Order: sequence, then C-alpha cells, then structure tokens
Amino acid sequence: MAAMQSGSEPKQPQLWCGLLPGCSDDRLASLLSAQELAWGEALPQRRRLIFWQTRAVVRQQLAAWLGCTPEAVPLLAPPAHYPQLAAGWGYVSWSHSGEQLLLGWSPQPVGVDLEPADRPIRADSLWRRLCPGEPPPAALADAVLQRWVALEALTKRRCSSIAVEMGRWSWQLEQGRAVHRGDQHNVDVVAQRHHLKQRSWWLGWSGGAMPAVALEEGG
Repeated sequence: MAAMQSGSEPKQPQLWCGLLPGCSDDRLASLLSAQELAWGEALPQRRRLIFWQTRAVVRQQLAAWLGCTPEAVPLLAPPAHYPQLAAGWGYVSWSHSGEQLLLGWSPQPVGVDLEPADRPIRADSLWRRLCPGEPPPAALADAVLQRWVALEALTKRRCSSIAVEMGRWSWQLEQGRAVHRGDQHNVDVVAQRHHLKQRSWWLGWSGGAMPAVALEEGG
C-alpha cells in the first residue's frame, strides 16, 4: 500500500462509536464536499439528513486519525455504495442505528456493523437462513443478532452483498472466524456485545484483530 499523505496516520486499526450530530444544515455543509451535498440533495428528506450527518461525522473522525482536515479526507461514499478512501489512505467502514454510529478504519480491508441487542427480529426464520441445518440454541435472539452483525461485517469487508453471503458461512465466533461452507477458507470476524449509551449493542468487526472501541464522550 502506498504511503499515506499526512505522515501521522495510525499504524493499527481504529474503532469509534458516537452519536450523529444534531447541528444545522449550514454546519453540516461546511464539513462536506460539493459532491456529497449534491448526492444528499437528490435523496428524500429523511435519508438526506442521515446521509449528510454520517459523512460529516466520518470526515471529522477520520481527520483526527489521519492527521488532516475533514475536507482533505479523500473519501468517496455515494449513496448505496461501499465507502472508499483514496489509494494509500487505508480502508473505512461504518454502520449506524438510529443516532448511534460505529466507524472503523484499518490499513487492510475492514467491515463493521452495529445492532441494538433488543432489536425485534424473527429469530427462527433468520436462524434457518444464517445457519442452515444447525440446531437453534436456547438464547436464540442473541445468537441470531451476534451472527447477523458478523455477517454484515464480513459482507462489507468483502464488498459483497447479504444475498450472496447469507447461509454460506459456518460461524466459529468463539475462535473469531467464519468458515466458508463451499471452499472451506477462513475469514476473521468478531461479534461482541457492548453497553453503549445505557443500551446493549452487538458490534461486528472483520479485518484483523478487533481494536478497543473508543467512545465519544457521553457515548
């Protein structure tokens, strides 16, 4: 990988969790590129605000890690596409649920996911799709959510899709990995439960050893 431009980038993966900002459109606009503003304008109003808020937070946090200004972060993140950084700047992934955002950066491809542990789910049917042929455990909802965030993180790391990856992996999360049911190759993936903002969450990470989660003050 080419050397990064700032010279003060982190050498190890980074993981951060915090809140989307409740600031004005003018403040958001000052943190975004002209292309991001244009992309947002084309979205429905509710999606537009989340799109802008997310990229504003991502730019600020990446700037702190990479030693540059938010506007100098070479981020390309159109709606409904996986985000990319310019060559030599590492890899980025994020996930948001409500106002909570989980952001990961790594020198190698990375994927992250975030889900509230009390999210209502159809556990029986999801288990059959996630783990075909495997008997369901007693704590089924937790087991499903743990594997779901692992699947999302793995999928993002591979720049794939849930439709492609669903049911194709045997989850060995106690060993921090998933094994492909077809060719048997391994992918490292971690799914852990954390307490954030007085609520319990499942966090997924795929991209080497999972770093400690840095929380926004009050997060």
